Amino acid sequence: MTPTPPAGIELGAEPGTAFPEPLRGFAGGARVASWETERALWAPRTLLARDAGGGLLGAALTAGRPFAAYRKIVDVIAEDDATWAALVRAARDDAAAVSESRPEPIVVHFEHRAAFGALPEERRAELGRLGFVPARVPVPSVPSTRSGAPEEVEVWSWWRGGRAPALPPYYGQTTDVTCGAVSSLMALGVRGEERFEPEDLAGNRAAEIGFWRRATNLPACEPIGLAVETAKELRAADPAAPLPAVVLSAAGPVLVEDFGEEWDRALRVELQEESLRQAGELGLEVSRRWIEVSEIAELIAGGALVLLLIDLTELIADPTPHWVLACDVLDGSIVVADPWVNAETGETWADTYALPLPFDTVDRVTRWGDPAYRGVVVIPPAAG
Repeated sequence: MTPTPPAGIELGAEPGTAFPEPLRGFAGGARVASWETERALWAPRTLLARDAGGGLLGAALTAGRPFAAYRKIVDVIAEDDATWAALVRAARDDAAAVSESRPEPIVVHFEHRAAFGALPEERRAELGRLGFVPARVPVPSVPSTRSGAPEEVEVWSWWRGGRAPALPPYYGQTTDVTCGAVSSLMALGVRGEERFEPEDLAGNRAAEIGFWRRATNLPACEPIGLAVETAKELRAADPAAPLPAVVLSAAGPVLVEDFGEEWDRALRVELQEESLRQAGELGLEVSRRWIEVSEIAELIAGGALVLLLIDLTELIADPTPHWVLACDVLDGSIVVADPWVNAETGETWADTYALPLPFDTVDRVTRWGDPAYRGVVVIPPAAG
């Protein structure tokens, strides 16, 4: 539902990201560059506020990954607070109308980049009046999470129904290959075994790389090896901690499709055989079956955390295997913390810290290989 704008303001929306030339005087180079970033896959949409004579008063830009139940307000430009508030309301309520082929959003994120200058207190207060709540401060990792950096981004979120999901402190992977390590480390943080520090970028990255080196199948982390390293971390802190379980539909080694040389592939197979041996020694359950999304959702609703092996093709047009942490179930979606921020297409941690994937999207993306297999690591609720 589009809200009634203040008297004298007319609101309209259109696809695309063309920067409104009459507003260029309100914007610096960083702001214009943000609008002009190529983000076609994210279905960008521009909302315009005009006076009764057709003069442009302000504009807002929204975007969002395909197949995900969210939208992001990238920017709102307006000289006066009333127009700014009207545009934020319109962008929030317009989210469901973006495309019939996209899921209806259950959350709208508002981001503000430090490069745009300070957001005035009145506008911060207005976000609260409109139902947006500040997101939990992320752990310093990727540039948009770093306090004081030019790329720093603040985030507020509006959740349909008013219930925000349970989420870990967000950490974005700082390399192309450490998604499994980061997903597991965020899960450990939820279980009370925090490995990231609020203001220690170098130490956090050392923890990220160190975990990856112990769990990797060079360069990826396969499900059993990832579960083994996660189990070791949990048991080191608490010998009675419940152990992770693996549900993997493939009967043999996985994530070896891209190794054409026999010796290259043989090395990865041997590493996975060693991970399987260690899983047996630790007592990890490894189930060789196809797990349905409904079962994954039930596990999460029961307090488990689930590491999902997904294909990024549908979400960001990158045919790459990838790990995310599934944290909560909300309004027909599994909410994940995705370590990957696709910064070159305008993403920040606003896009990934609380990414709702409808059940049918989870079914679509939790497939890799040919024939496709599904792999998850289930971290049970903490004892007691």
